Amino acid sequence: MKNYPFPGIYRLTKKSEFQRVYGGGKAVRSQAFTLIHLKGEEDKPTRLGITIPRNYGKAVRRNRMKRLLREAFRLQRSYLTSGEEIVIHVQRGAEDLSFKEVYDELASLLKRAELIRVCKD
Repeated sequence: MKNYPFPGIYRLTKKSEFQRVYGGGKAVRSQAFTLIHLKGEEDKPTRLGITIPRNYGKAVRRNRMKRLLREAFRLQRSYLTSGEEIVIHVQRGAEDLSFKEVYDELASLLKRAELIRVCKD
């Protein structure tokens, strides 16, 4: 089995980092997720933080959604502008989404937030 890492340099981990994004970021909403993003330093990679309320379900259910979101983000990371700090807040409508639906929903939010890098030919 291949190892597809998601190292710590791509994660928001501290409470102060989440608060900075929540306080000064711009939000884009869908039925399943809210994406909040804040422009960080250009020379650093885009980083992701995920928040899921406890009333979403038990830990197994919350952890599954985090895994799906991290994988969807990892697959789209190369297309994103650098230096962004992104927090995804999971809504109650996301309980039964498949990976494809999570991937498509995240791609849609990233496009609406204008975080996808445009390639010039």
